[in-house]
Amino acid sequence: MLNISKPWNARIGAIYISSSLTMEREWHMALPDDVSFHIARISLDDDNSTEQGLIDMLESGQVEEAARKLASAEVDVIAFGCTAGSFIKGIKWDKDLAKKISDAAGGIPATTTSSGLLDAINTLGCKTITVASPYIDELNVKEKAFLEGNGIEVVNIRGKECLKDQDIAKVTAEEFVELHLEMDTPESDCAFITCTNSNSIEAINYLEDKLKKPVMSSNQVTLWSCLKKAGYKKSIPGYGMLLEKYL
Repeated sequence: MLNISKPWNARIGAIYISSSLTMEREWHMALPDDVSFHIARISLDDDNSTEQGLIDMLESGQVEEAARKLASAEVDVIAFGCTAGSFIKGIKWDKDLAKKISDAAGGIPATTTSSGLLDAINTLGCKTITVASPYIDELNVKEKAFLEGNGIEVVNIRGKECLKDQDIAKVTAEEFVELHLEMDTPESDCAFITCTNSNSIEAINYLEDKLKKPVMSSNQVTLWSCLKKAGYKKSIPGYGMLLEKYL
């Protein structure tokens, strides 16, 4: 018998770095079959995740071109799927980036990973956080400053010192679990695995059970932010309380 697929209730667009691998896999795992997502890729020079490399990428015009391409697919929302790229120069930079995407896409709502993270932290009622990171120290310092500049105390942040974007995808979810189990403290209200190229979404439920607190990842909060902006309200279990209880 012919299996008729369900109509889409949300259509998500995402701008993603060409050397990154993980977000598509994790979104495929988490999304129900009534949501589609569509990717436009931009290039990071030398694939090095550094402050200047990210800034150069975002000032090159690639983001606007990617947004225009996604708009032609008539998506409901467009995400900039890069944590460091959205926090690198602070909250105004992050907000301006979302506006730049929306303007280039003819007014389609836009979000970023960093905006989604802040919204998720506030929705969960958290004030303090621990962060497991794949980044080099210069990016960890920037992420800590971004969070604390938005009223979130970073109790601890620890990275894996990956410079190449491809190397970030080689860090396993188990390694991030180990980092959080080592860093956990009662002073932290929640835990976060940063970077949309981090293998992370499979670790969320396990860590929530072990730590007895909300756990987020970059791919999870970006997806959650997109679904909220698209008006999608169905619970998505299996990938943390954020997607299960707060859509």
